[in-house]
Amino acid sequence: MMHEDHAPLTPASAQRVARAFSLEGEPVRAERLGSGHIHDTFAVEVETRAGARRYVLQRLHTGVFADPEALMENLVRVTAHLAAKLARAGVPDRARRTLALVPERGGRAFHRDGDGDFWRCFPLIEGSVAIDTAPAPEQAFEAARAFGAFVAALADLAGPPLAEVIPHFHDFPRRLAALEAALREDPQGRAQAIAAEADAARGSAEQLTDRLAGAADLPRRTVHNDCKVNNVLLDARTGEGLCVIDLDTVMPGTVLADFGDLVRTAASTAPEDERDLERMGFDRVRFEALARGYLAGAGSLLLPSELRALPLAGPLLALENAVRFLADHVQGDRYFRISRPAHNLDRARAQLRLAKRLLEAASDADAVVRTLAREVPAAPGSES
Repeated sequence: MMHEDHAPLTPASAQRVARAFSLEGEPVRAERLGSGHIHDTFAVEVETRAGARRYVLQRLHTGVFADPEALMENLVRVTAHLAAKLARAGVPDRARRTLALVPERGGRAFHRDGDGDFWRCFPLIEGSVAIDTAPAPEQAFEAARAFGAFVAALADLAGPPLAEVIPHFHDFPRRLAALEAALREDPQGRAQAIAAEADAARGSAEQLTDRLAGAADLPRRTVHNDCKVNNVLLDARTGEGLCVIDLDTVMPGTVLADFGDLVRTAASTAPEDERDLERMGFDRVRFEALARGYLAGAGSLLLPSELRALPLAGPLLALENAVRFLADHVQGDRYFRISRPAHNLDRARAQLRLAKRLLEAASDADAVVRTLAREVPAAPGSES
């Protein structure tokens, strides 16, 4: 994603900022961490009496998250709830199974520097890895199981709903309306050239709207909203799904957003920006692994209405992203970072093709979910 203007960051400046947090020792080095496009992320090493320890230090992107204090309040509530649940369950290695905020020395959950930038810090979960794709069904299963367990663990989160840090994030009708507005405005003169793609999006949207007629009544839950495989840390030795990360978009939504993004990114046969559209298709084996894992993690949480809608979650999220990529292309690539000309158009075309393939496979996906759902206890008080 495009970044707002920020002062240049170096590992040395991150190391200085780290001293504002209640670390176990003196920061001795910092280095860039990960490949994320939103926040600036560093691994900071400190020296303690027991040896070296590492932390994750992040500068928040307030261009994407306009209310960082609300975001951090969400994070405090979510991480505290998950930690308490793990403690009550007596999980022995719970420090590796949820993120934990390191407060600044003044006690707040975040630090605001002299430039007005917001920072946060977590202990780094050692012995874990994040993978961008799940080539093996076992990896797909573990990532999905972790996300299913995550939504189940947050089902009884006390207090008011979390703040919507990005309002209408997965509101597909609004995304479609935004595309139509971009086409009318056409600031870069690109609308005419992508008329076929816009028509394809409208056609798939009509099909999905008909098939998801009953999904408007799905329960609103506290969901992750960005369920990509690389947002689960896996145990580097065993491959077990340990910890769900990147909690910035945790807020009210439906399970379709979470399961749909898993399917879109892990059950497709090609990358999301694939130019050879013949390579873009549906991987049934990995879909079954995702469905099995998500249902295993969620346990008895999901209602029959949610189970019926799950097979359409993948095409819905593929189409939603296609619409977003297409609108950004028309507007001049303002939001998603591009690495080549017409990159967002390539992404849109690939996701349109994926949505079509997933719609064609919806009956097959439904059969998979129905079979697996029989292995899961029914939700208490659910309809039959």
